[in-house]
Amino acid sequence: MLFLACCLFLTTSTVNAQVKTSKAATTKNIDPGSALLPLPQQAALTRKMFTINKKWKIVADPASAKEQASLQEGLKEAGLTLNNASGASGTAPAIRLVVQPGSVNIGASVDTNRAALTRQAYKLSLKPGNVTITANATQGLYYGVQTFLQLLREQAPQMQLPEGEITDWPNVEVRMIYWDDAHHLEKMSALKRIIKQASTYKINAFSIKLEGHFQYKSAPAIVEPYALTPAEYQELADYANAYYVDMVPFLDAPAHVSFILKHPEYRKLRLIDDINYQFSVTNPETFKLLDAMFSELINASKGSKYIIFSNDEAYYTGKAPSEKAMADSLGGNGRLLAWFIKKMADRLHEQGRTVLFWGEFPLRKEDITALPTHLVDGVYNKEIAAEYKKHGIRQFVYTATQGAEPIFPNYYPLHTKSAVMADGSDRSSGRVADMMKEINTAFADNLSSFAGVVIAGWADAGLHPETFWLGYATATAAGWNSKNLTPENASARFMNAFYGPKQKDMDSIYHVLSEQAEFHTESWDWIPSTWRPMIKGNSDSLFVHPERDQTLPLLPVPLAGTLAIADKTHPVNTARLATAKAMLPRNKYALQLIRDNKSLVKSQLYNLEVLESVAAICGQNLRMLVTLNQVTDLLQKASTTGATNSTQAIKQLDAAMDMISKLKTQRDSTLAFVEKIWFKEWQPLVEEANGRKFLFEVDDIKDHQPVRTIDLSYLIYRELHYPLEEWWSNVQKVRNEYAQQHKLPVVNKTLNWQQYR
Repeated sequence: MLFLACCLFLTTSTVNAQVKTSKAATTKNIDPGSALLPLPQQAALTRKMFTINKKWKIVADPASAKEQASLQEGLKEAGLTLNNASGASGTAPAIRLVVQPGSVNIGASVDTNRAALTRQAYKLSLKPGNVTITANATQGLYYGVQTFLQLLREQAPQMQLPEGEITDWPNVEVRMIYWDDAHHLEKMSALKRIIKQASTYKINAFSIKLEGHFQYKSAPAIVEPYALTPAEYQELADYANAYYVDMVPFLDAPAHVSFILKHPEYRKLRLIDDINYQFSVTNPETFKLLDAMFSELINASKGSKYIIFSNDEAYYTGKAPSEKAMADSLGGNGRLLAWFIKKMADRLHEQGRTVLFWGEFPLRKEDITALPTHLVDGVYNKEIAAEYKKHGIRQFVYTATQGAEPIFPNYYPLHTKSAVMADGSDRSSGRVADMMKEINTAFADNLSSFAGVVIAGWADAGLHPETFWLGYATATAAGWNSKNLTPENASARFMNAFYGPKQKDMDSIYHVLSEQAEFHTESWDWIPSTWRPMIKGNSDSLFVHPERDQTLPLLPVPLAGTLAIADKTHPVNTARLATAKAMLPRNKYALQLIRDNKSLVKSQLYNLEVLESVAAICGQNLRMLVTLNQVTDLLQKASTTGATNSTQAIKQLDAAMDMISKLKTQRDSTLAFVEKIWFKEWQPLVEEANGRKFLFEVDDIKDHQPVRTIDLSYLIYRELHYPLEEWWSNVQKVRNEYAQQHKLPVVNKTLNWQQYR
């Protein structure tokens, strides 16, 4: 008690208050615990520091071999290699790993499964010459090791630790992240890196959505050119298990299945013949196919506990003539969906899995009693949460680090416009604040029997999932312990923990990328698409309506003979142009900061490269906006000088065309730069490979940006469809006619705007 009393000035809440900024700090003034994420439940850390060196030993029970290996690996990354010492004897200073059931008592928790929480609890004692990590089970020991390594890294390279003590346990058993590989696939080495990295933040479930990126024997038509074999999937599951991460298979049904129903082989399973979005739940062949596919995933992930049977946005269940009669007989569309969920979930439960499902529309409160109690609801809804608890169904809190925004998550929104996003959510406070609020509010409501949190990031918008880590780490941290943790503080802790103590103003990079990615979307106009298939419905109803795409007003074309410009307006309006010009220096600043950090930090180099690619995408958009108006200015100058100075007018026309040519070069080089980075860890996006073909057909209901093209050119989709090829031809024709009229040389140059290789 005396020790704790002396350390009271550095309790958890005080440690939290000291982390005000994520800017680089020298190792001399880093506050103890500033890089801890999640925040421990109980922490008493002093400013008295002690050093560990090569004279120290590791003393551990042989049963904790995995935890020893993690400790030694982390120490080696920090620049220190320690030997193991058998037994607890000897006078040498040591790091001791102790597994002793019942040695760590846990305090209050949201989750009522105290046994599961106790297995994850640990105690960390930090004294000169003696560091002891004690746990009730090896999982808790592993988490204690991660906390120890976070403390050591934040004081690098001095190899110092603060004196003190930490006692810690999770608030809920499961902290799951959802990794979206529906439209791309990481290489095996990358997936292993991702899983291991997740575990260091005490994330213990990894749900991966593969769609056609798994080699189904039961559905060979849907298998894409690069797809995981069952053996590779099992290898990942085993690897994850070694780090106490549950590899959770994910499969959608009955909706979001265009990746299946677009294939002619499965058209007969469609609820509506000309819509590839949703299965018919009353067709026995639907269940047969899903049962086979799920079984393959289960057989390839032995040792896993959970499986996600996502019923997300099953809008049309019971609405088609083929299902209406059964829906009416059961008591409504929601009851029909419940019938299908039960049938499928019971089968999965028979195979030993705990089934997460999305308990949402068209399910109603009165349909809950038709669901089996072995289910776990993955989507918290305050309005009906108590009904799930009453029925005996436990729940997760679902939230997302990204929903519909492309390029980069909306961590720090622009405030020039409404912060209501395309997915309908209010992001005025940013993703981290929003996620933490959702989790904390749900826990405070105390209406459910909570078992965990699941944090999603939807790559349907075409982002690189590497940009999701700020949200993944902070939101799962809220699932571990959100007391005394603000969004600002959680983000600052992430920057320190993820990028290390030498990181330089990483928070500013995230600000710039968030704002410029949002402007990337806002800076172009929305129009009915003339180059994509019609959309056939939404959550409200079925209809045939043009998809929406983005474009800008066209560049002017001078009139033949006089070079006069009839329309004096610019393609980019005054407000957008001013914003683009103001953002360009910030983009340059962010790029320089990223490059500075690449030389400063020892880890996360690939993450920094991905951020660099995002900055390049945003910067290219800004340059294009500015360039289009500069080209318009040159055309207007040519219009003015054409009557008096033909030579100067031709020079101005040529300069305008040259700017567009350079703009294309910049665009193409930016895409090549992005491809070079993303494909370091991704498998190629190709139409055909390994004896398999990718069927290029879009979703009839949802606009998934990566499905607009086979390769990464979806990132420049709107640029490719901006009609500069036509403009180029028209201007060159006018230019040459004028040149001939004034006895000046003609030119015959090609733009090839839609070619990007």
